[in-house]
Amino acid sequence: SCRFGLRSPRGVCGRAPAGGAGGAMSFCTGSVMRVNTKDTATLLGDDKFMALEEEVDIVPRFSSDAPMDCIGGRIGPFRAHSVTKVPLWAALELAKLQLCYIEAPPWLHEEELKRLRDVERDKSMADLFGEVPEHYIEIAFALLTQSNAFCCDARQKNRTLFLMRELIESRRSKIIKALKSIDIQTDAFEVTNMSAAERSCFRTRSTQIMDTFVELAKSRRVLEKDGDDEIEVEDSLPPEDSSRL
Repeated sequence: SCRFGLRSPRGVCGRAPAGGAGGAMSFCTGSVMRVNTKDTATLLGDDKFMALEEEVDIVPRFSSDAPMDCIGGRIGPFRAHSVTKVPLWAALELAKLQLCYIEAPPWLHEEELKRLRDVERDKSMADLFGEVPEHYIEIAFALLTQSNAFCCDARQKNRTLFLMRELIESRRSKIIKALKSIDIQTDAFEVTNMSAAERSCFRTRSTQIMDTFVELAKSRRVLEKDGDDEIEVEDSLPPEDSSRL
């Protein structure tokens, strides 16, 4: 179970930079709460980078007795036509060179996507998220648009795209519902089973909402103080002399 804190500037939202100078989120400069000083686009870029380290299955078209030395580490050895696991970045590069075929992970198969979608649509899951891979959005996008995983079956590719859209939209509607439920008393929200990209979108928008509440609370305190000052001034005035009436 995982809960995302909203109210503390030094909580889960991230640590504010010293002195408050620079690094503010792009959509709320001077924000009371920041998400590691990064906006949504930057956070999603970080998620995409981390997704490239996830392992996928490939079928090499070559054999190599010795591992291949890469900047990110060693991969291999490889045996032609035998399934092996490599990081996503390596699979995409090998596929680009036509040295391997990438196999879609089991959760990206049609029947499994249907199951994941139906879990999200179940009434008992109205306020909960079903379990999905941490980087399912980034991996699916890469395999569908940058690889040969679906090159031999255009119908299957289109069907997978359709089911992914349905799954993402079902989960997105829950995130929107959660954002609309946030009020000044909200101090945490359940984010168990949210994927990395979904958390990034939720974090930046929820902290922006809370910043708006903070500004409204400040304005209310100013108005209340001005009202108290007026009452004090009226009480300090001497009573009128009735003999002059």
